[in-house]
Amino acid sequence: MDLTKCVPKAQCGCMYEGHYVEAGASFWGNESCTKRYTCSAGGSLSVNQTSCPTGQQCQVVEGIRGCYPVNYATCMVSGDPHFVTFDGERYNFQGTCTYEMAGVSSNHTNLEQFSIVLQNNGQDKKIGSAVQRVEVKVDGYTIVISKEHPGAVVVTSE
Repeated sequence: MDLTKCVPKAQCGCMYEGHYVEAGASFWGNESCTKRYTCSAGGSLSVNQTSCPTGQQCQVVEGIRGCYPVNYATCMVSGDPHFVTFDGERYNFQGTCTYEMAGVSSNHTNLEQFSIVLQNNGQDKKIGSAVQRVEVKVDGYTIVISKEHPGAVVVTSE
């Protein structure tokens, strides 16, 4: 980063406790994440009293103070198909339709909206099924992995 670059005063950032903050940047100003500072162009620093959303806690991760989830969970599908749920339960499911594997079911949440849909196919089997297609929708993108395009990942944006 070139610290000697000149900019018009109207585009300058702010100073906070001896540190330069770029215009447009926001940061937590205390250890409990209750003061959120925002630097406006021209050197104006404003503060909002706030807190971390439900399910998150204030902590430092990789040197950055912020609100981070209290815990994480994973789910998984493999084979013909075998499932492991977010709470660790294992089961086999041989349905041959399209199913939502995971997603956010409410618009009234601070979670990033996403959905993961699986399409199972019987593949001419008398018993059982296999995953034919996985579709992930997140942040305006659709990511598809399918047997229709083996070895490829197809990404589209809305």
